[in-house]
Amino acid sequence: MVSAADFAQQDFDYIIIGGGTTGLALASILSTNASIRVGVVEAGLRKDDEMILVPGMIGKAVGNPEYDWNFVTKPQSFAQNREMPIPRGKVLGGSSALNYMAYCRGSELEHNDWEKLGIKGWDWNTISDAIKSAEAWSPPTRHAKAHHADDVAKNHGRYGYVKTTAYSYYYDLVLPFFETMNKLGVVTNQSEASGDIIGIWTYTASVDPQTNTRCYSTNAYYDRVSNRPNIVVLTGAQASKVVFRQTSSSDLQATAVEYHKGGRTYKVPVRREVIISTGALQTPQLLELSGIGNPDILRRLNIPVKIDLPGVGENFQDHPRVSMGAELKGSHETADDLNSETFAQQKLEQYRLYRTGMLSSTLSTLVFIPSSSFIPPDKMQSILSTLDEALKLPQIQNSPWKNWYDVQRAWLENDGIAQLEVVLFPSYTHAGCTNENVKHYTISVFLQHAWSRGHVHATSSSVLDSPEIDPATLDSLGNIDMMMLLEAIKYAFKIMETGAVGNLTAEIIEPKPSWSDEQLMDYIRSDIVSGFHPIGTASMLPRSANGVVDNELKVYGTTNLRVADASIIPIHLGTHPQATLYGLAHKAAEIIQTSEKAKL
Repeated sequence: MVSAADFAQQDFDYIIIGGGTTGLALASILSTNASIRVGVVEAGLRKDDEMILVPGMIGKAVGNPEYDWNFVTKPQSFAQNREMPIPRGKVLGGSSALNYMAYCRGSELEHNDWEKLGIKGWDWNTISDAIKSAEAWSPPTRHAKAHHADDVAKNHGRYGYVKTTAYSYYYDLVLPFFETMNKLGVVTNQSEASGDIIGIWTYTASVDPQTNTRCYSTNAYYDRVSNRPNIVVLTGAQASKVVFRQTSSSDLQATAVEYHKGGRTYKVPVRREVIISTGALQTPQLLELSGIGNPDILRRLNIPVKIDLPGVGENFQDHPRVSMGAELKGSHETADDLNSETFAQQKLEQYRLYRTGMLSSTLSTLVFIPSSSFIPPDKMQSILSTLDEALKLPQIQNSPWKNWYDVQRAWLENDGIAQLEVVLFPSYTHAGCTNENVKHYTISVFLQHAWSRGHVHATSSSVLDSPEIDPATLDSLGNIDMMMLLEAIKYAFKIMETGAVGNLTAEIIEPKPSWSDEQLMDYIRSDIVSGFHPIGTASMLPRSANGVVDNELKVYGTTNLRVADASIIPIHLGTHPQATLYGLAHKAAEIIQTSEKAKL
C-alpha cells in the first residue's frame, strides 16, 4: 500500500472517496481501462481475518472500532430517548465486510416507480442487468434446494465479480418456518431474483461456494485489479473535503481532494472526476464540509457556502426493526450454542478443516409481505384514514417531497410491494432464563417503507467529528409507523402460535400475546432499533424536489462531482440493499465511461 505523501504526488483521472461496497467496486471497474488512473481514499484498513471471512462469525466485528465506525443516532424522543447504534464497516470493503451477506434484489414495481419521482434511466430492467453484471452465481447444492434455494439461473448473473450461491448449512427451524408461513397463506417464492420478492424464500448469499467464505468488494473486485499500476488505494486516510474552482458556466469543478492521515493534512489533484462513495451517514457530511448543502447549516458551522442544496443530509430512511423472543421445546442446534467455548471451538475446527457446519452459514430465510398479509382490512382502513387526513396538511401538499408521499401512499395498497420483512433468528437471550439447556429463537419484524424520515448533518467543520444522525424513529405522519409495527407484532404472535413453529414453541417470552395495545406500543418504543439499511441523504431526485444528484449521479451545481452509494436511493426498497449497491457500481461505471466518450 502507498504512503499518504506519495499518494498526494500522483496524477489521477478519477478519485473515489470511500473504498466500500460501491466505491471499491466502481474503482476496480474503472481501472479495467488501462489508459486511466484511479485513486481510492479509504479511512479503514484491509482486514482479511476470520471475523470477516467466516459467515457464521457474523456480528463479531460489529462494535469493534478496528472494523466499525460505531455510529450512534441522537437520542430518539419517540423511542424513550434512546441512542441507537448503526454499524458501518470501517475497513477496505466497507459494510460488505460486516453485513449478513444477503444478495437479493428489490422489486420490479418499486424500481419502475422511481420514474414517478422524476428519475429517468433507472428502471427495473436497468438495475437488474447491472446486478447481474456484478454477480457470479453458482447453482445451489441438493441440500440447499431441499431448503427452497433459488435455482432459476436466468435470474442471475454467471460471469460477474461477486461470487454468490445459497448456503450449504441450515438450522432445523428453517423448514418449520416455511411450513408455518405457508399455513398462514404466504407462498414459497422460488426466485426472489425475478423482481417479485413477495413470499418466504431462502436467500442467495455473497459466499464463495468453493471455500464457504464471505465474498465482499475487496476480494471480489479489488483483488482482481490490485496488481495493475493504474489503480492506487490509500488506506487509513480520511477525506475531509473536495476542493473546487469556479468555471465559466457558474458550475463548480472539483480539482482536488483533501484528506487526513497521521495528524497531517494532504491534498491530491484530480484530472477528470471525484466520486464520493462514503455511504448514507458520511456522504452528506463530506458534501457539507465541501460547502455543498443547506446554507443555514453551513453558516452555523462557519463553512463557506459553495452550492445551495437544501436536500443534502435530508430524506434519511431506514428499515426500523422490532424483535421478540420465544423458548423452544425439545433439542435443537441454534446459534446460542456458540456461546459455549467448547462447542464454538469444535465448530471452528470443523469449519477450518472441511468448510462445513454452522459457521459456514448465517441465517438463510426471509419473509417479505404486503400490508394486506399482516394488517386486517378494518385496521388497514383506520390506518389509511388517519394517514390520508395527515396527507392533506398544507406542508405536505406543498412539500418538495410531494411525489415521494404519493408513491409511498400507493404502495400501501399494492400487494406486490413488501411493507414488512419477517426474520426468524435461531438465537435469543433473556434475563431470568435459568435453564441453560433450553433453546430459543427470535422473530424480528422490519418496516420496509417507514414514513419517518430523518437527517444526517455535519456537527462541526472537522470530518473527525461524527455527524448528527437523526432517523426520527416513529415520528411519522398519522403515527403510521407505530400502527404498522403494532400489527406486525400481532402477526408475529400468529407465526409463533401456528403450525410447525407453534408446535415447537414452549413459551413466548417477550412481549406477551396477552398484553394490551398500550403495553405493546411501550414495548415497541423500548425495543425498536435500526435495521442497518440507511439511505436517501444525497437523493437522486430533481433539484426542485430537494434532489442532490441528477440521473447521472452528478451533484447539482458541479461539472465533475458524483455520488455513488446508498445515499442516492430516493425511496426505500423492500429488500437488503447489497446487490443493488453492487449494481449501482456497474451503472455508475457505465455512466462515467459514456460521459468520457461523449467528450472525445
